[in-house]
Amino acid sequence: MRKSKRALSIGAELLRPPPPRTADQWADQCRILPQGSAEPGPWRSARTPYMIQIMRACSDPHYKRIIAVMGSQMGKSEGLFNVIGHRLDDDPAPVLFIAPNQKLAESVSNDRVMKMFKSVPSLWSKLAKGKQNKMTEKFIAGVRLGFGWAGSATELSSHPAGIVLVDERDRMGNDVDGEGDPVELAEARTSTFPDGKVIVTSTPTIEGGSPIWALYEEGTRFQWAWPCPECGEYFSPRFELLTWPKDATPQQTLKEARIQCPVCDALIGDEHKTAMNARGVYVAPGQEITPQGEIIGDPPDSDTASFWVSGLCSPWRTFGQRAKSFLEATRSKEPGRIQAVINTGFGELYKMSGEAPDWERVAELRGGYSSDEIPKGVQRITCGVDVQKNRLVYAVRGWGVNFESWLIRAGELWGETEYSEVWNQLSALLQTNWGKLQISLMLIDSGYRPGSARQPINQIYEFCRRNPRRAAPAKGHDTQDKPVKSAKIEIDSRGGIAKRGLQLWHIDSDYFKSWVHGRIEWPAGEPGAWHLSDDVTDDYCQQIVAEQRLVKASGKVTWIKTRKDNHFLDCEALNAAAATIRQVHTLRKVIEGSTRKSKPQRRVIRSTWMDSGVAF
Repeated sequence: MRKSKRALSIGAELLRPPPPRTADQWADQCRILPQGSAEPGPWRSARTPYMIQIMRACSDPHYKRIIAVMGSQMGKSEGLFNVIGHRLDDDPAPVLFIAPNQKLAESVSNDRVMKMFKSVPSLWSKLAKGKQNKMTEKFIAGVRLGFGWAGSATELSSHPAGIVLVDERDRMGNDVDGEGDPVELAEARTSTFPDGKVIVTSTPTIEGGSPIWALYEEGTRFQWAWPCPECGEYFSPRFELLTWPKDATPQQTLKEARIQCPVCDALIGDEHKTAMNARGVYVAPGQEITPQGEIIGDPPDSDTASFWVSGLCSPWRTFGQRAKSFLEATRSKEPGRIQAVINTGFGELYKMSGEAPDWERVAELRGGYSSDEIPKGVQRITCGVDVQKNRLVYAVRGWGVNFESWLIRAGELWGETEYSEVWNQLSALLQTNWGKLQISLMLIDSGYRPGSARQPINQIYEFCRRNPRRAAPAKGHDTQDKPVKSAKIEIDSRGGIAKRGLQLWHIDSDYFKSWVHGRIEWPAGEPGAWHLSDDVTDDYCQQIVAEQRLVKASGKVTWIKTRKDNHFLDCEALNAAAATIRQVHTLRKVIEGSTRKSKPQRRVIRSTWMDSGVAF
């Protein structure tokens, strides 16, 4: 009887029209922050006014994506919990929360979200208790709230949801277990809901290589702006406006840091922050703000609402604390620590100063021949292939004496790579004749696995099995004891025991990317130049330098993306590895008119190449 009454009560609640309130209004009316919170007691949206418009965008039917970029300790996570609570309480629909890792997902599920449910009687009464209340899912009024993480492809590909929240996007990879980009996977979960939304938040990372910043730029590009207490003009606070006395110690900086108004140069202290936040507004490109805080003009027309808020706006961190953290990081001379302060403390992109040529330097290598021409000197041809979800990116390169090389063709073959059609196009490329030459070895990056439950065949392995000795899978590593190493794969494309093993090449990515960048700067006139056809695109040139090599204070080497696409750099690194495997170092200059066959001399140079068992 009790269960029947409860079911009837829940049913009546579901049939009742949702209250006409937004997530911030719901939180103001319903949420109580427990002891242990930064500010326990009734929730006050006015404490973080920059979160209000973000929360309201999450229920605005005009927007399909909501992107929020900000620093740490800004109230961002609690704002997300308000969106979850509001939707489940007022207008129940399945919700999915995705964290960057399992530990954080479990912490949010068991601790923070449960505390919110317990503080809101209407939510607590609807929560299914006992066995139904699991680590990865909870049911509220019969509606599922799921928790996943960037490595849980199943969670991101199996449960539909009206709202999917992706927290800390930049701490995730660009490929979830070979299934694709986490935001695209999240968006697919909402496709059956007419009002489905994806909400993505994060602190940003590297300039040119931050996924959240790329999403931000696709949207409305709102920035939180303050009025100066002196002149009244609005401006967006940012790191470059933070100032402190020259040669100040960290402790002095803690007390004396100020924000300098970019209009009147007034120095603004923390005592004005609350009032400035209270009068703050979001402004998009093309809009203007009157001294009264009114917005003139319309924001860009987009179904993505994107917001950026400086970490300087946090009510829980002073200007001095932010400045002190930066000063201490710069004195440590640790790039990783400096980046962390810029990203999390200020919510801004970090500009790398690593090692990489300018793309214009790459473009200067163009000339002398066109694509698909075979320049004099080419004796062997290789191909590097980078696998993406919807295309294969490739570069075909010819090789001659002293590792001199010429780009013959670079391009993209479009098609879903979990199916065979695009691989048939790659097969045609492999069989192409360039004069008397064909591709000697095609290395295919196997880091991305094109396949799914509905199409379990690993197309990379299947392709290589159909083209033995001329095509092989490759796997890149940050570092290894030899530039190239081979191993046998004994598992077939469906996960069974293979009748014959497939050779997998393990590649030292640092070694071969450095090799490519080194050839770009090759001295003019010296043997071993790296050539490009005169019709190669600017995009190709830019992708070749889309990563920078950074040596950390610990001595560890890391490659940082500075542009969104780096596929051609990966292809050319694979080409260099393929040339090594095919022993391009043994090539000798062909003398025209000579028919005499001479045994090639073998000279050995002691270098790191010797460790790979390759002599030249």
